[in-house]
Amino acid sequence: MSSTLAPEDLRSLFLFESLSDGQLAKLAAAGHVVAVDAGWLYREGEPATCFYVLLSGAVSLHRRSGGDDLEVGRTRQRGVYSGAWEAYLGEAAPAGYTSSLRVLEPATFFVLPAAKFGHVVREWFPMAVHLLEGLRIGLTEALQLTGQRDRLLALGSLTAGLTHELGNPAAALARTLQQVQEELAALETAVGRLAPGLPTVPAAGTSPVPGTAVRRAEAEDGLLDALEEREVPDADDVAAVLVEHGFGPADLPDDAETVSWFARTVAVRSLVAEAAAASARISALLASAGSYAQLDRAPERWVDVRELIDGAVSMLGAGAGRAVGNSRVVTDYADVPQVLGHTGELTQVWTNLLDNALDALGAAGGTVTVRVRPDRPADGVGEGVCVEVADDGPGVPPEVLPRIFEPFVTTKDVGEGTGLGLDIAWRVVVHRHHGRLAVRSVPGDTVFSVWLPLQPPQDPLDDPDDTTSTED
Repeated sequence: MSSTLAPEDLRSLFLFESLSDGQLAKLAAAGHVVAVDAGWLYREGEPATCFYVLLSGAVSLHRRSGGDDLEVGRTRQRGVYSGAWEAYLGEAAPAGYTSSLRVLEPATFFVLPAAKFGHVVREWFPMAVHLLEGLRIGLTEALQLTGQRDRLLALGSLTAGLTHELGNPAAALARTLQQVQEELAALETAVGRLAPGLPTVPAAGTSPVPGTAVRRAEAEDGLLDALEEREVPDADDVAAVLVEHGFGPADLPDDAETVSWFARTVAVRSLVAEAAAASARISALLASAGSYAQLDRAPERWVDVRELIDGAVSMLGAGAGRAVGNSRVVTDYADVPQVLGHTGELTQVWTNLLDNALDALGAAGGTVTVRVRPDRPADGVGEGVCVEVADDGPGVPPEVLPRIFEPFVTTKDVGEGTGLGLDIAWRVVVHRHHGRLAVRSVPGDTVFSVWLPLQPPQDPLDDPDDTTSTED
């Protein structure tokens, strides 16, 4: 049930206390008073249709975080407002509520339709609206830029702690497996002394492993015949193990018990080798994560861009040449000199470019290729390092391509991207490192090219895009 509010009652609210009698009368006519029971008044994301001013009762404000409604404040102060308060932005206003409001006890509100509220604010306070528009756009961009940077810094701190804690057990595991391999070799030697008739187990791979399933099956059948002739127990399992490691009938001892020992020795060797390889992989990932975690601890230093790219690839879920979902990342590195740069910011560039490329491939998958090569002009002027991040996805839409490096431009679905990743990359490459960032794209071939100079300008305030001159 609703009613109206007298203009003099509106003046008692701090939001309206400085308005003229005519303005108060116009607001009183446009709005109405509603009584609301405890519960949700509106939810984040719902169409922003109304501007609410609390007259009595108690409310709590909530923001959605990780799928949960996080309470960010509660009040019973008369005159506080919420809802479609950005309606003065017109078409630029958010279409939905940017928060949720819960009524904690029966409450009353003065309610203005969003369109009418926005119209009177623009009509009465045009200068203030222009100032607020500029402030909102600048603040939103600044928060997005610093927010992403802060998240990376927080990730760096967390990663640094984890890599430190995991580094010691990973190193211990690597040392233990090395010792196991050495002890296994010593054990085989000791067994050979106790049983002089046992043959020496050769290293795996004395025969090439069949490349196709058909050839592999044929190799197992041939080995199975030799095992059955020797009456080896579990011949099928033994044949699979030996073929897997490149052994053929010519490598087998003559009696069944020796063949069984031979196969088990090969299997144990293989298991230990696999564990050692996995341990080395863990150590490599931890090293990449450690480099990634450094971010801006060293403001500027000489860096090898290939190391930073490898760290970004590892943090995205795969080493070079390995799969990320249905896609894979391939690297093609030439020998390149180091460049003087900000480690964390360049890592952010590679992360953004790789993440965009993988997203562009989508569920169908594809290949992302990262190429690094030196750029050495014949006159030696303007030497640098070129990095290309290419994907064979559907490409950037032609209408988006000219604006791809502008802030808030994105080809991702709503809620999946801010449109700031490439803007950040542009700022880092062009403004911070005096380099160049370009893109070319057709279906099946999208390439983002980064050029970084070996010798940045002497004056750190130089802007590579500044074409102004002090000469008359």
